Amino acid sequence: MVSNTPLYEVLSERPGCDTLVFQVDLWSARGTLPRDLADVAERSKEIQYSSRTRLVTEFMRRTQEQRRLLHDVMALVPEDRRDHPVYRHAEASAAEALTNVIHLIYRNKPHEGHFKDYEFSAASMRSHWQSGLDDMRHTLARPQWLAAPDPEHPFVAHDVHRGDAG
Repeated sequence: MVSNTPLYEVLSERPGCDTLVFQVDLWSARGTLPRDLADVAERSKEIQYSSRTRLVTEFMRRTQEQRRLLHDVMALVPEDRRDHPVYRHAEASAAEALTNVIHLIYRNKPHEGHFKDYEFSAASMRSHWQSGLDDMRHTLARPQWLAAPDPEHPFVAHDVHRGDAG
C-alpha cells in the first residue's frame, strides 16, 4: 500500500468544485532517528503506513494554482474566439475552485512501540480517541481555517501540529 488515504482521488474527482477536506492520518511520516532495532521496527511501520498527504497536497496545490491561472488567462480571450477548439480544450482544464485541507496527523505517544499497529486495548483506543478529539478542538478553535481560501491562493493546507497553513 503506497498511500492509505485516497486524497489525490478525492481532490481530482471534481476539480471545479470548492472543497473542504479533513485528512486524518494515523501514522506520521516524520519521526526521530532510530536508536536500536526496536526503534527501527517502529519507524519502519510509521514510514510504511504513513500517508503521502504532504506530497499530494503540494502537488494538488500547484495543480490548482495552474488551473486558476489558466482560468484567469482565458478571461482575456475575446468572446468571438471562444469557440476555437483550443479554447474549448483549455476550458475543460481550467478551474476557479478553492480547496482547503485540514490535515490531522496522529502524534505518537512515548509509551507506544512497534506493536501499535495491532494493539487495540480499551486504554489504547481511549487514548487515540482523546488525541483525535483534542486535535479537532484545536482545529475548530481556528475558524479561519474552515473559511474558503483567497482566490489568489486557491489551495491551502492546515496542520494543527505545525500550527500554520502550509
